[in-house]
Amino acid sequence: MNFRVFNQKVLEPGSMWLMILGIIFLCQPWVPLLPEWSVLILLIGIIAFNVALHVPPPEPLVHEDDTGPVSLTHVVKGDAGHG
Repeated sequence: MNFRVFNQKVLEPGSMWLMILGIIFLCQPWVPLLPEWSVLILLIGIIAFNVALHVPPPEPLVHEDDTGPVSLTHVVKGDAGHG
């Protein structure tokens, strides 16, 4: 798994969840420890999301069969170039 795939599957959704948790921790009044750490959690989520947005998405894989014929003359003659 390269970094682009890791970014798309883990980093981007994880950073979104960190931002959501930071907002929830900031607004809840029951556990006094959570509002103390909410700004840090929210800030880490925002920074991770900015990093995730600047990484380009993974390039799609193209099979040989999906590329089609090499030239138009092979299609007209009926020779697809397969051995």
